[in-house]
Amino acid sequence: MDIAGEEPSYTITSAPWGDLQEFYPKTITPSVPLSADLTELYSFLASQKPAHDVGFRDRAESYDQKAVERKLRELENWNFRLYLDEGARAFILALHVVHSTGLSTTIVTSATSRRSADPSLTSYINSCARVCSNLTAGGLILLSLVTLSVLISQGMFDRLVISANAQTEAYFWAPYGQTCMLDTHGFVPESKIEMRATTAAAWTAVGATLAQQWSLELQNVSVLYVTTCIIGGTASVGWANVQFVAGYDNFPDCLPTNGAQLVAGMAMLETTIRDAYEAGVYLLTLYSDLDPAMNTLLHHMSSDGSTAQLMSSPARTIITQDGNAAADASGSDYIIYSYRVMGYCHTEIEAVGGLGLDGWSQGKFSGHAICPGWNCGHQVTNAVELIVLQIVLSLLTIALLSGDIYVTLQGLHGLLHRKPVLTYAVLSGLERRKVLLVLITLNAVPSLLYLDVSRIYFFTQNGFKIWSLSAAMLANFVAFGCLLITSLVGMLPAPSYLKGYCVRFSSPLFLFGTMAGVLSSLCDLNLYKSVYNQFYAAPPYLGLYVNNATWPSGAYVAAGTPAVVTWILGQTGRPLVIAFGVAVVASGSYHGIRRKQPLLSTSWCCTNSFLSHVQVPNYITSLPLEQSNAIKIGNRVFCKPSTMALMGYAVVADDNVAPTDDGVKLKPTFLVVSIYALIPALLLRRWCRAPAVVGVIYNNRFTPTADARLEPTQRYTHRRGTCVN
Repeated sequence: MDIAGEEPSYTITSAPWGDLQEFYPKTITPSVPLSADLTELYSFLASQKPAHDVGFRDRAESYDQKAVERKLRELENWNFRLYLDEGARAFILALHVVHSTGLSTTIVTSATSRRSADPSLTSYINSCARVCSNLTAGGLILLSLVTLSVLISQGMFDRLVISANAQTEAYFWAPYGQTCMLDTHGFVPESKIEMRATTAAAWTAVGATLAQQWSLELQNVSVLYVTTCIIGGTASVGWANVQFVAGYDNFPDCLPTNGAQLVAGMAMLETTIRDAYEAGVYLLTLYSDLDPAMNTLLHHMSSDGSTAQLMSSPARTIITQDGNAAADASGSDYIIYSYRVMGYCHTEIEAVGGLGLDGWSQGKFSGHAICPGWNCGHQVTNAVELIVLQIVLSLLTIALLSGDIYVTLQGLHGLLHRKPVLTYAVLSGLERRKVLLVLITLNAVPSLLYLDVSRIYFFTQNGFKIWSLSAAMLANFVAFGCLLITSLVGMLPAPSYLKGYCVRFSSPLFLFGTMAGVLSSLCDLNLYKSVYNQFYAAPPYLGLYVNNATWPSGAYVAAGTPAVVTWILGQTGRPLVIAFGVAVVASGSYHGIRRKQPLLSTSWCCTNSFLSHVQVPNYITSLPLEQSNAIKIGNRVFCKPSTMALMGYAVVADDNVAPTDDGVKLKPTFLVVSIYALIPALLLRRWCRAPAVVGVIYNNRFTPTADARLEPTQRYTHRRGTCVN
């Protein structure tokens, strides 16, 4: 029986015990004194009446197992079954072996296995750690499913959110010029030195459009003082647009710092594409202080539930390169393609009074704090198909993980009720669950898409949140994907001089280290800002010329921009390599120092009936397949039930075993099934094809079966199993 905590190694040599009376406590003296609880149990076992007068071997098989279990519960010392002194542990092991195999044995405990620490506390902590590790592992595996639901609720396949903008350096604003003056005809001659931002004809048309749309303001003053500012226009930003801030009496500041500066209006000049204009056009979005149609405050709710305040009906005008102007209804620009994502924006005039700014522009007569901005969003090609596919993959992942979840919950229940439990670290056995690894990896593949999407929303309320969630999914993808590759390497045939030896690595350490490293590397605001700018720095179809260079400004070539993964290879690769190196070095060092075996020797596995059947890995593994983790009895080595569980198998048995004619209850035969098939074996036999039986365990020996399946009409229960030689 596998029990909570790691068993020490024992060497038990064969020798005759003699007649039945030698089984009594007064004639048996283990090498270490028995505990009081064990003595009571031993006396109880010795007092049991056999069904008939039999020899020692048959007597061992004739115990009333339920009576023994009841006696164990009556002792009310849960540590008894889990953590006993060395002599008692060896003795219980001997009783188990005698009962299971009929061997006649004498008990010899290894002096090297004695522990100075309290074994009860140590083993209990180890058991709790494994259960907690499995619960955490389940959480990590299910993270992509939870993230999927959150991201879908945030509109990750079709989203439209207000992107904040304000006159600060944080939003990439910078002064450009304070020479342009505007009268009723347009820019005053000799004042428009910034005309090189566009073609000469287009710049003249920009001035005429500003004069027309600010005509109410020009009725109060002869000229407006127009400050030109730029957003971006530097190598670190990679894109640019031109902002106009008009003052009644003087040139306003591009970067106000002393509260409200009173202005006559603001306008933003960008580029865009319209079907009717093949060469691309300029887009001018304008706010007028005195135009009543533009001064209604709107409360806007974005698709993610966030809210913002916008000014109503901004004037939008397209201006061709040869100087023709026309009203524009949509105000759409920044249409960019990246993989299967199409990003786009609509220009708006935002009310920025709630941003907590040190300085802002405010209409002199309207009293509204305003700034040009955007309502940005994206659409994903084949979004419905992608959602359905990921839901299907998620359900399949849960189905394949259900067996490990069930065993973990059983272990947790046993620990809480102080009962013997089967515990194992499922992360160490993931390499034996390749189909599950494939599904987990496929579930996390959309993280590449989500990162492409989330980088659009740097200046939105929830932008960094969805970037972080997407980064967590990518960390899952990198970690589990690399573990899958490592497990496939372990399947490759090994030459004779390498066969039987593996490099060790700690799978939990690798997974947690990779996820933590990738997540911390990606969840960086500077990186997020960089990939945001790279998205809008795609090759321009028509740009603006500022700071002696032409910059993208809303009109892009159809090829779009490179996927975000091209910019984050270093941020994902470095943590991966470091985590893998640490996992190998830490595991090798631990076993090298403690057991003088830096490499894992698996040659003993070929002598075990179970391990030789399931095939152990080559080259590299995280499975605890060292011989010291097994139980040695004479010249035979027994594989623990926990090792079988790590290898991806579970044990079930039919409880309804009929007794023989003389009343002796037969031991049930243990049936070995895939861990994937555990829940179908227990609950779904009538509704699905009966799970295949990998083999049977009887008298501690595993025998493979061919084309055998569970009986659909039988009722099976999960068992902790037994040691297998």
